[in-house]
Amino acid sequence: MINLKPLTKEDLSFLLEVRNDESTRRFLENDSVFTIEECDKWFTKTNPKWYIILNEDNQKVGYIRTNGDEVGCDIHPDYRRKGYARLSYIEYLKEKDYATLWVFEDNFALKLYESLGFKPQEEYKMVRGRKYIYMIYKKM
Repeated sequence: MINLKPLTKEDLSFLLEVRNDESTRRFLENDSVFTIEECDKWFTKTNPKWYIILNEDNQKVGYIRTNGDEVGCDIHPDYRRKGYARLSYIEYLKEKDYATLWVFEDNFALKLYESLGFKPQEEYKMVRGRKYIYMIYKKM
């Protein structure tokens, strides 16, 4: 079981702990490392509609990134491979008829996205020498 709560300024250090980890950045289009000052400035300027993922013990285990219809999910390395990403996408997609995402073709999460109903499109781009695939979800 998980709960999604809106990201607040108080969550930024956790967000960076996850996002700046090399194992997370490897699968992001922008693999830069950000400082807390840069993150704070970004948050204040954009007021993003992102969500912190809380597990059954109310611990932060990751976050959902959103930008219009585009979605992504990053899980803290200590909590990976426990089903939190799947549960988070299921919860997030409950209220959505349409969503998109980008994923590297060598990311093990590709199978997760396909199982959730995301369909690979012909559109892709090359990022750091790797194929970055565009996927679309449409509620049936």
